[in-house]
Formats: sequence, C-alpha cells, structure tokens
Amino acid sequence: MLIDFFRKTYHRNVLEQLIKENASLISGSILDIGSKNRRYDYLFDGHVTAVDIIPNKNKKVIAGDIEKGLAFDNNYFDAIICLEVFEYLDHYRVAIEEIHRVLRPGGKAIISVPFMYPDHQDKKRFTEEHFTKKIKKLFIVKAFRIGNGYILIWDIIRKKIKLIKYGSLRYLAFLIFLPYLLILRLFKIERIRDNFYSGLFFILEKKKNK
Repeated sequence: MLIDFFRKTYHRNVLEQLIKENASLISGSILDIGSKNRRYDYLFDGHVTAVDIIPNKNKKVIAGDIEKGLAFDNNYFDAIICLEVFEYLDHYRVAIEEIHRVLRPGGKAIISVPFMYPDHQDKKRFTEEHFTKKIKKLFIVKAFRIGNGYILIWDIIRKKIKLIKYGSLRYLAFLIFLPYLLILRLFKIERIRDNFYSGLFFILEKKKNK
C-alpha cells in the first residue's frame, strides 16, 4: 500500500521485501543479532534466539554483545540474521568473525547495512565493494543494493514532509509529492541499479572448508 511508503522509508520497505523473499533460507536454529523486538520472527521456520546489548525480558531478548563474543558454542546455529547493526560497531571485523564462529558450515546468514541514510549516531558507512571484500574470505557472498538515486530522493522528501509541524500543511505536501511516489511504484523504479543506494543486503553461506 502507498501509505506504507509514508509510514516507513522506502529503504525499510525494500529491505523488508528482501527479507520476505529470502526467508525460506533461514530455518532451524536461528540467531537474531541486535533484535530489539523480534519483529521478523513470524517469517522464519525454526526456533529464534534473539540477542541485543540491551536485553528485553518481555520480548525474550537476551543480553549479548557480538563485539565481545557471544555465549554460544562453535557451529551452534543453522542460520543468522543481523539487520542494521554493523554501522554501530567499533570493531566490525570481530563481529564478522563471531558470526562465522557460531554459524555451522553451510549455514546461511542475512545481513543488512545502511549507506546513504540520515545521521542516526552510526559509526561507519559501508560500500558494497568494501564490505564484500571483508567477508568473502569466510563466506560465499551474494550482495544486493537497496534502492537507487530515485528512491533516495523520495526518502529525503518523506523526511522533510514529516518535519512539517502543521498537519494540514503536512498533508498538502504529501499530496503534492504523491505523483512522484506513484511513478516509483507503478514503474518499479526501485529495480533500477545506479551508483546511489540507501543500503546493502547480503546473503552469506559459511564455507564448509573453514
């Protein structure tokens, strides 16, 4: 629905679509790293263990810091998801090695990282080439770009509209720019690949000889 692209960024909508399209790869014993609310549990066929540096008893999220090491044995999980986490880490290489350690050989992992995105107290921004280079020694890698320049324009417009204080003006601004959103959706503009992207989505498979 079009309203979804106003409630959430185009980046988040495309990311969630990629997660749904690849959810069948994630099954069995699953680790969700950096999960605050377990929002995607329903998509996966298996038992999900959620960890975050801030535990949440109500959501059954246990304490865990991927940079300091997780309290799980080697090759413990069949699959791992780690969404929008790496940009906050001081030692992301340690996190890559820890994901590799607790994932069984042949196991799959889904990772996403933002790139061209508003400042949100993150510490790093990763390009496709740089991040792929860091993980390909340990994993078989498939990389997907999230969005393009046209999508970024909409997310900037959306952000500015939501900052308008008066509801009537905010609604009017949305109507003015609605045709642009309609063009993006009708012509599936998000599929166009260019040198602008809001983030990256990776499907990893742990190499069996490592």
